[in-house]
Formats: sequence, structure tokens, C-alpha cells
Amino acid sequence: MINTIDTEKCTGCGTCFKTCGLDVFRLDTDQPVLSPCMAKCPAGIDIRGYNGLMQMGRIDEAAERLKERNPFPAITGRVCPHLCEGECSRGAVDGAVNINGIEQYLGDRTLHAMPEKPAMRHVHRIAVVGSGPAGLACAWYLARAGYPVRVFEAMPAPGGMLRYGIPAYRLPEDVLDAQIEQLQALGVEFQCGTRVGKGCDCDMEDLYALGYKAVFLAPGATNSRKPGIPGENLPGALYGVEFLRAVRQGRQARLSGNVAVIGGGAVAMDAAITARKLGATRVDLYCLESREEMPAFKHDIDDAVNAGVILHPGWGPASVEGDGRVESVVLRRCLSVFNKEGRFAPAFDDAETQRVDVSAVIFAIGQSSDLTPFEGVVDTQRGRIVADPETFGTSYWKIFAAGDAVTGPSTVIAAIVGGREAAISIDRLMTGGHLHSDRKEKRPLAEHLPGEGVMLSPRVERKEIATEGFEEKRLGFDDVDALHESMRCLTCGAKARVNYRDDCMTCFFCELRCPAHAIDVHPFKERLPFTLERNFGGF
Repeated sequence: MINTIDTEKCTGCGTCFKTCGLDVFRLDTDQPVLSPCMAKCPAGIDIRGYNGLMQMGRIDEAAERLKERNPFPAITGRVCPHLCEGECSRGAVDGAVNINGIEQYLGDRTLHAMPEKPAMRHVHRIAVVGSGPAGLACAWYLARAGYPVRVFEAMPAPGGMLRYGIPAYRLPEDVLDAQIEQLQALGVEFQCGTRVGKGCDCDMEDLYALGYKAVFLAPGATNSRKPGIPGENLPGALYGVEFLRAVRQGRQARLSGNVAVIGGGAVAMDAAITARKLGATRVDLYCLESREEMPAFKHDIDDAVNAGVILHPGWGPASVEGDGRVESVVLRRCLSVFNKEGRFAPAFDDAETQRVDVSAVIFAIGQSSDLTPFEGVVDTQRGRIVADPETFGTSYWKIFAAGDAVTGPSTVIAAIVGGREAAISIDRLMTGGHLHSDRKEKRPLAEHLPGEGVMLSPRVERKEIATEGFEEKRLGFDDVDALHESMRCLTCGAKARVNYRDDCMTCFFCELRCPAHAIDVHPFKERLPFTLERNFGGF
């Protein structure tokens, strides 16, 4: 019979729960401390909690726990940079848990399950301008709270950069369409082909006249920055965001010959891979930064290299040359990217240059937002909408804003968080609540993290298939792989408890295998029944 569990020693690794053949233990994952992965996640997702539920076979509950703070796991499971995995305690043992793979699995599992439409609890209509990740998230949470929501989108179909900026091999269109259908099931209305703002199809004053009581702006960063060099407007000079948008819309012709891509971020990597898929014989990518300092995430860089893209760090464009069309690009050596104050101020060695013959050049050196429709309506600064970092309120009290138009180009999950927090603010504004109260989660990081002494279990990667086209190349987990990865989670900061003490057979496995030496098993289980018999008249 189990005697005690020392909760001070217990790290919540779950070894007892996972090894007990009689299912005596349970894990309490709802704790006042954060696991490292939860602390790193921009959305504050309860990674420990949903993995704990998966370990008990409660998979649908796990999916709902995940979607509490991220309603689009089928999307983020494909495009999130999974910074959480870099903090995973299991990484020091035998490889971080494949959190991103589990996220995609749970998202795909519920992708075609339509949510029940909530009761309409509010009469105040809310307008969302832009249907990228921030706009979709804001609409989701407001609709769940019972508000009538309409999303205005300038493009022919909803999705923003999710549809028109991320290549289909990373985010298939049917996945996005299914997430849109879930929003529609909640009652969210989409009005596409409509620009909102000054001089557009629908002015801001028109929204108020139509009865909208609050507006959420999420126009995104949908324009590419130009380098400001000679020849940048020659035919054959393309720009990253517009190039990827044209590909998604079927308007981009196939490429041939050698193509140069300028830039070192995620858009540059996507543009380079896409150029290869469109038929370019060779794709060379030039960026100002060194290989170690490239702003793209490592997995994006690896994908580009695996696709045959050749990297040339430390070079910047000087000019584009050609007789009526791009024929070559002149590059110069970059000595440094930032000045002493840490500001972007590249320094070049004009004596060290090279001319590269190309049939096309794709510039992916940054993105900007078109804020012209909102001039004079909300304050802007350096090409971004000024919004409170906690409430996402703008200079006009009924207008909120989030996403890339506020932060600059960032991740999908960061935009989702902005939309979620703005929805909370709008709800509080409509119901008379205080916008700033209880906004920041203040939970300390768990100490005494598990790792040493846990049983080894190799990490499972998602399988990849070779494809020349734009079909999805990375396959999601099946049930077995997903359960295997969830069982590898050490649920850092959780606490074990004895849930079914009478089922214990005093095998001592839990005590012997507990890495924290927190379990004490009483070796005299058989004394208890005899004592009961004597006290209560047993034979």
C-alpha cells in the first residue's frame, strides 16, 4: 500500500502514473506554477494540461483545453515556430517533446467538428476589419461571447496572409477553409471584396451608421518594402509578399533560369522555395546577415536548403540591371547590419561587389502596412497603428487594433493573441468592465524541473513526403505517434496524487522508478484487512 507522496520533492514528471499497471495515480496539472514551455508560449497555452489529458486518453478534452487560448491549432500546428520546444525540459534528456506535432494532431482531429452556435447574448454589433489571424481570433472570441460579428475583408476570400501570404505546401487551403467554416458556424459573417476606411468602399462613419458599436482593425502588413536601388522597377523584379500572393491566386507565371532572392526572413525562404517549385533552374538567396544572424527560424532555413536553395550570407543589393528587363543584379559586401545603438543601418564595402546573371530577382526585405484608410481616425507612428500593448485600444476609444499593423511583421500565434486580448477589451467596453484589470497572468516558473532519471523515449518526427508541387509535404501524426509524444511530456510543475489507493498491490515499481524519490510505499498491506476483521467482528 502506498504510504505517502512528498509533494515538495514531486516534480510532476508522471513516471508513477505512466508505469503503474493498476492505474493508481493521477496528475494534478492545474498548479500555480508554469512549466517552461507554457511560460515561453506567446498564447499562454496550457501545454502541460492538455498533454496530461492526452495521457489519460481524454483526447477530445485535450483539444478543447488547447483551443481555450488558441482556436486555430490546425493552422498554428503547421506554421508556428514552436518556441516552446526550445524550453522543453525533455530536451536535456532525449529531445524536446514534439509539441507542434501534437498541436497539429489535436487541431486536425477537431477541424471538421462544427461548434454549436452560442446564444446571442448581446445586441451590440462588432465590426472586424481584416481576416488574417488577428481578425479571425477576435471574431472567434467575440462570437463565443454572444456578439453579432461581421468581418470585412478586402480580398476575394477570407484568411488574409494565411491564405495569400503563406504557401499552400505549408498551409493547405482546405485547412483554412475548414477553420473559416467553424467561425461561420459560430455565427460570424464575412463580407469580402470590401475595403474599409477613408476613401474606400465603406467609411468608418458608415460602420457606426450601420449600428456597429466597436471596430477592430487588423489590416496586416501586406505590402513589401522596396530597396530603393536603381532598376528595382524593371520587369522581372518581383517582391516577396506580392509574389506569394500572385502564386496563391494563380496569377504568377512559371519561372526559368537563375533566380535571386534578396532577404533573410521567413518570407524570403518561402519565396525561394516557391521559385524552385515554379521551375527556376537555380535559386540563390542573398541576405545582409551572417548565417547565424538570419532572422528566419532555423527550420525555415533548413527547408530552403533542403529544397536546393543556395545561401549567400553577408551580401546586399546595389542595383538591378537589364535592357528593358532584369538581366543581372549587382551585390555588395555587407560589413554590419546594425549601428552601435542597435538600429538597422547596414554598412557596405563598395569595393567588394559581384554581378550575378539572373532571369528574375525577388526582393523580400521587409513588409509594411497600408494605413492610408485610417489616417486621421487613429494615431499612427512609423507606419504602425499605435495601440495599448495590454488592451490593444487605439487613440479612438471605440476602435481597437492588433496584428502586424500594430507590432510589425510577427508570428501567426502573436497575431492570434492580439486578437484574443482585443476581444476581451471589446467585451469589457460593451459591458462596462475595466479594460486593464487582471490582464497579465502572474504565475512563477516551476522549480525543481524533472529530467534526470526519467526513462528514455525517442522523439517522433512528422513524416515528410517528396513533392514537386504545392501539396502539403509534412504529414500529421496518427493516433499512435501522437499518444507516444504526449506520454513523453514530463508535465513540469504538476503534482502526483494517489487516486485509487485500494488498487495498489505493493509492487514498489513507483517507489523504485520515481526520479525525485518522492514516493514511499508501506510494505505491510496485508495487516489492514486482519485489523478490520478483529475490530468489526470478522471471522
